Amino acid sequence: MRRRTVSVFLLAFLAVLALGWGAWTLAASQDEEDGKILVPDFSLMNIENETFRLSDYRGQIVVLNFWASWCPPCKAEMPEFQELHNELVESGDAVLLLLNQVDGWQETAEKGAKFLEDNNLTMTNLLDDGTVGSQIFGIPGLPTTVVIDAEGYFSSYVVGSTTKATVLRMIEDAR
Repeated sequence: MRRRTVSVFLLAFLAVLALGWGAWTLAASQDEEDGKILVPDFSLMNIENETFRLSDYRGQIVVLNFWASWCPPCKAEMPEFQELHNELVESGDAVLLLLNQVDGWQETAEKGAKFLEDNNLTMTNLLDDGTVGSQIFGIPGLPTTVVIDAEGYFSSYVVGSTTKATVLRMIEDAR
């Protein structure tokens, strides 16, 4: 009986990943020579209404962390992401951007900003109403972390909570 429950759970999880991956491949263009997926350029604003574009970071590896302040695993990984951010700012190896998944009700720009401020988190936080998370990447849940290589191609991702060490390996693999 336990084996059947685990199998059903695993199949459901794989189906969710496939749906997310399917949405991702529809929103991105594929390089026919080597099968790499080019991430479409997008722009998002922070709470101060400053605009940030993915193309602003061309030439750098970009780490996107999709999160919300109501999400316990998102909140749990933030201290390690702050450490990672500090190291990346110092080394210049990559840039880390938080993409706060705002819906205007459960998650608002103000709730996200308050969480970051209350926890002394200084990472760049961009407001995403689903344009990037849902329409471009088709993320299946929060948190999700995506790494984009320096040329703007999709490199790797993790669905669920992750660690600084894992993201550093993902950055290294994106080189």
